[in-house]
Amino acid sequence: MKLQFLGDALDHWKGSVFETLQQQGVLRDFFVDPMASDAPAWKPADSKLFARLLRIEQRQLVSHSHDLCNDRARYFAEIPPNGDLFLDPDTGIKTGTVKRIEQYLLPTELFEAMGRGENRIVVVYQHVRAKKTRERIEKVIATLNAKDGQFCCTSYESGTVAFLFLSRNGGRIGTVRDFFSQFLGAHASNRIGFWNGNAV
Repeated sequence: MKLQFLGDALDHWKGSVFETLQQQGVLRDFFVDPMASDAPAWKPADSKLFARLLRIEQRQLVSHSHDLCNDRARYFAEIPPNGDLFLDPDTGIKTGTVKRIEQYLLPTELFEAMGRGENRIVVVYQHVRAKKTRERIEKVIATLNAKDGQFCCTSYESGTVAFLFLSRNGGRIGTVRDFFSQFLGAHASNRIGFWNGNAV
């Protein structure tokens, strides 16, 4: 999450989705990590606004003593081990060679976050450029499967971005998929993807 994009329409979309999923009990003990690639520029008022836009309490924002750009291992070690989690990288999950690693979440970091609680759902923001959203997500899923196939995933997609809901617990991902399917009705087939891996 870059400070320059704070407050755009996508933050309202994120907040609406997360508010609904928490109210319905689909997401539980929910935490948010903005993965700010420009963290030194953030002021307390910016973090407060981010929490307000995402319709969460300030205590649900993960706080860090270490910097994402300079000490990734310690940064991710500061994430709470339990509870559902939203990670908001600038671009999404890394699938190939990139110039600025701080804009991405690495597959190993995702699996580490999922592995801390077998019932945890990890939600990841995924940006899409120059291709169809589903094509980009399929590439992400293929990359993750090549690293570790023990997960399930459902997506909620727009034309340029998506949420990926991932867990080692297939039942919890099925609950997310079922919620969106019922909520969107006839429109769900164009917005919701599902990949049933080897999760429990």
